[in-house]
Amino acid sequence: MNELAALKGIGPKIIEKLNTLSIYNTNDLLEYYPRTYVDKTGISHISDIREGEYFSLKGILYNITSKQLPYGRRLHIVTAEFKDQTGQISVTWFNQPYLKNVLKENKMIYIYGKVEKKGFFYNMYNPDFSYNEKDFFIIQPIYSKNAKINQYEIRKAVKSAMDYSHVLVKDYFPEYLKERYNLCDKEFAVKNIHFPASSADFFAARRRLVFEEFFLMQLALVSLKSNMGKDKSPINISKFDMAREFVRSLPFTPTDAQLQSMKDIASDLSSGYSMHRLLQGDVGSGKTVVGLYAVMCAYRNDYQSAFMAPTEILALQHYRTAVELLNKFGLNIALLTGQLRKKEREDILNRIENGKVHLVIGTHAILQEDVIFHNLALCITDEQHRFGVQQRLILSSKGVKPHLLVMSATPIPRTLALILYGDLDISTLKELPKNRKKVLTYSVDESFRQRINNFIQKIVVKGEQAFVVCPAIYENDVLDVTNVLTKYEQLQTDIPSVKSAVLHGKMKKVEKNEVMEKFINNEISVLVTTSIIEVGIDIPNATLMVIEDAQQFGLSQLHQLRGRVGRSDKQSYCILFNQSSSDISKKRMDVMVQSNDGFYISEQDLLLRGPGDFFGTKQHGLPDFKIANLYTDMDILKDAQKAVQEEIRNNAIYRQLLGRELDYLSKAKL
Repeated sequence: MNELAALKGIGPKIIEKLNTLSIYNTNDLLEYYPRTYVDKTGISHISDIREGEYFSLKGILYNITSKQLPYGRRLHIVTAEFKDQTGQISVTWFNQPYLKNVLKENKMIYIYGKVEKKGFFYNMYNPDFSYNEKDFFIIQPIYSKNAKINQYEIRKAVKSAMDYSHVLVKDYFPEYLKERYNLCDKEFAVKNIHFPASSADFFAARRRLVFEEFFLMQLALVSLKSNMGKDKSPINISKFDMAREFVRSLPFTPTDAQLQSMKDIASDLSSGYSMHRLLQGDVGSGKTVVGLYAVMCAYRNDYQSAFMAPTEILALQHYRTAVELLNKFGLNIALLTGQLRKKEREDILNRIENGKVHLVIGTHAILQEDVIFHNLALCITDEQHRFGVQQRLILSSKGVKPHLLVMSATPIPRTLALILYGDLDISTLKELPKNRKKVLTYSVDESFRQRINNFIQKIVVKGEQAFVVCPAIYENDVLDVTNVLTKYEQLQTDIPSVKSAVLHGKMKKVEKNEVMEKFINNEISVLVTTSIIEVGIDIPNATLMVIEDAQQFGLSQLHQLRGRVGRSDKQSYCILFNQSSSDISKKRMDVMVQSNDGFYISEQDLLLRGPGDFFGTKQHGLPDFKIANLYTDMDILKDAQKAVQEEIRNNAIYRQLLGRELDYLSKAKL
């Protein structure tokens, strides 16, 4: 029997609606936390109200009227005057004709709503109301919802689940831990996060739930560290002369940060212990070259390396870079993807197993059971957030305690990275190559459309190329945003002289590779695409990035997309079409215009959007927290980390939390 069906007052229709919010059981329901609250607990006087703000008022209604507007508009209006001892305002309800039988004149009533002003007169439209003081003066939860379910239905379902909270809510924390870290009981926390009795109870509830989320995350990291910890390594890497020669052979001078990262890697590889290092760098900072340095270290000492990328396009790009930079040293490099013919794949697998392939570059295909290495010493995963913990463990299991280098272009503030990636040592690339120019960024509205089309033509005439990124592939009935296919047709009409093409995730892999090949060879001047190109695509000749409906993307994603241009000594540009007039959207665009620093931008992204958006999207691999905010809850995060370190030896807690921790670990993309 469905758990939700057992709840009082929850029928099949409501269950179907809850399912659209990914609520399938009572635990999902209790952990579907409000996104915000309406505080009705304080009464104001009419003499103190201000336009544009929300107020709770206590008074009486008079002159109540109810009428249906003529001319078939089907609009019913209930109006009344509301007064207290300090003044009066008008109140209006639309399309609620039943209110004429509910509202009573000259009876004490409580109302709550937003104050509007027309001329000299104040009004409230569709205010909440109640004749019962106890029911009215509450802190009311507001949930994220869709068009199929309303706030009342969600609240009703949550309240019904609350009747069984003493059975449903499990508190794994012992009393001494709760006392030490000032944590309330779990049942109290769940009740007061949904229906707080006071602001003090809300903050106590939130602290407990945030602490528990962070505690589970830290426990997951400890578990990961125990599985991939720094064991003594049987892999002997002691010769670095060829790796140094590789650095000297590069067609550019490495940055100081690249050289320091190479030094860190050499130290790890020769330490006698397995390397577990995170190489974190801003877009265009040169992570791939550092990774190839590690490959050269393994090759010189007669070992194999595996380099795994999240997409075939990126794997192919890494393959080309590796061939260009490493072929002169005699490395045999193989590209292993899901598109290989059976015979070709079998040949590559045989050469990998026989040790004739020194570097394997590929996608998830590398993880398959039939991929057997001769003597794998180094595993590199690019864009770490695309791979889960289990995939990292599978890749590492293909060798005898191989060294692991994880590369990520999603900058995270170092203090946060040290906590989140406690199982990895961290190297950071903040410098860009010396010949790179800052990408000039502009936020524009639709009035600039013709000028931008002219600019696209201008850069194409110069022999350069452009990306046009859209948030959707097809026309969308829900979101009114620019889509790839419509945009491509518009460009064909507006600037027919420019050769353009489409690239998106729904295309067949062969088609995608063919389009990218033509774009790389400058047979296509403008690529109309989705955010599929946000990761790692390196086209030095591309100097213009146009992002349609930029307000639909997170700041960190915009920064990644902008990083697809500015990869040569040519001046590059990024145009952000912002179709929103909201203050928050303007602030986000201002951040992009003013800064090219990915670490600063990621901080602002956390601050402006919160982790629910920043960490919950596919662009990032940190856990999708239900309530915790990595930016504002740093103090609680530190407490949780400390608690895990103290309690990990307490087997009782560990055993109780083990099931939840393992479930958490499997879901986290750490």
